[in-house]
Amino acid sequence: MSEMNTDGPSRATRLAETLLKGLASRPPLEDTNEVRLVDNPTLKAIRERRSATQFTSDPVSDELIEAILEAGRWAPSGLNSQPWEFVVVRDPEVRAGMASILQQITFFWKGFATAPVMIVVAVDADTDPAHVVEDGAVAAQFLCLAARSLGLATSWAGVHGGGSRRRSAQHKLRRLLSLPKGHRVIAVIPIGSLWAGPRSDRRPLSEMTHRDRYDGSPASRLLHVGA
Repeated sequence: MSEMNTDGPSRATRLAETLLKGLASRPPLEDTNEVRLVDNPTLKAIRERRSATQFTSDPVSDELIEAILEAGRWAPSGLNSQPWEFVVVRDPEVRAGMASILQQITFFWKGFATAPVMIVVAVDADTDPAHVVEDGAVAAQFLCLAARSLGLATSWAGVHGGGSRRRSAQHKLRRLLSLPKGHRVIAVIPIGSLWAGPRSDRRPLSEMTHRDRYDGSPASRLLHVGA
């Protein structure tokens, strides 16, 4: 991925700021495509999770962060290798440095900087080289869902690419956070109270579900609601 010009706001940054202002004035969108067959707190958190683009300054307690991290600890991994390390960042200077680096990979880096806490999901690439990216991604999603279940908002900046190139976001974040050699950043997750976020729904289940094999034609609903 190419570096973004940091000499003044780029066109992409100005576009992101315009989007943020518009998002802040929009009410949440109700998903009209939901099929409410079964309901429980886990499914509710999954449906309600959205990627926030800006956060309030309200603090997030250590107790809540520990609960979120505990969820990440229980994520599945290949051969139960548990290759992840979670770096909790509260220091304003470190968070500002991270946000500056993230402008290389996301339009919403300024919004991320408003979050009072960031959790960096890193993995030991030598633990299970074939699966560490998937393992780290699953753990990151567990963190996001746990935060949503506790009434908090999150987003996700994927940082697994870039390798050891000195100008890559991957390399810069590893240096900033003093990660050991061989560790890779998978994602940066800002956490806080929602100030602005996307109005988004999902495609109907009937348009993405296929029976037995993919034949180009979506299957009908899995169950006949009300039958």
